[in-house]
Amino acid sequence: MSGPGYRPYQPQLQPLQRADHLWIVDGPEVGYRLAGLTLPCPTRMTVVRIGGALWLHSPCEFSAPLAAQLAALGEIGWIIAPNSFHYTHIADWAAANPRAECHLSPDLLPRFTSLPSPAHALGEAPPAAWSGELDQIHVDLGGFIETIFFHRPTATAIVTDLMQNFEADRVVNPITRLILRTGGSIGPSGKTSIDIRLPARRYRDRVRAAAAQMLAWAPKRIILSHGKCYDADILAEINRAFRWATG
Repeated sequence: MSGPGYRPYQPQLQPLQRADHLWIVDGPEVGYRLAGLTLPCPTRMTVVRIGGALWLHSPCEFSAPLAAQLAALGEIGWIIAPNSFHYTHIADWAAANPRAECHLSPDLLPRFTSLPSPAHALGEAPPAAWSGELDQIHVDLGGFIETIFFHRPTATAIVTDLMQNFEADRVVNPITRLILRTGGSIGPSGKTSIDIRLPARRYRDRVRAAAAQMLAWAPKRIILSHGKCYDADILAEINRAFRWATG
């Protein structure tokens, strides 16, 4: 069996606390399709505890030991597929937690008609269940939709694919590293990946509005689904990452 294409973050499949009631879980890489190529892509789930229940953003691979660790933190109440691409493990987590509500990017609803309970479409406004702690921005770019979240108690923005920050020294293959760098995914100048960015050019006004809202939130950190998270110079990172749309 070949080794990973992206040197994994440790620990794997274990909750790592980042702030009060806020954890991340780094999971195994998945194969990311770009221009006919399969590229290694690390995965990361974000967990927020809201009133004793857990909110799972972009669930990583399901495992019984991880589920047991999360159960010690609270009952899983919500399972989130935050954009058009991040849905691989939704069904596994829903099957293991049939009382949890699934909230999905609206274009994913036709894929998930056999979940334990009907799925809800993410939209402009947060549902009452988490509106007391989480804000959100719904960014519809035509062929790609993503909802960005902001956890107010910890001033943490949670971004899936609209910001990426792969670490070059973790990419094992130098050709893969070059492809990722050319596509805009490699830090420290990471941004929206090219397969999303190019088709979204005619929707740059929506990206500008999302970037402006993120700046208004004034986050203290950004948790990313892919690559190194941001813990410093946050406003500058937002401005840099979205310069392709803001000019």
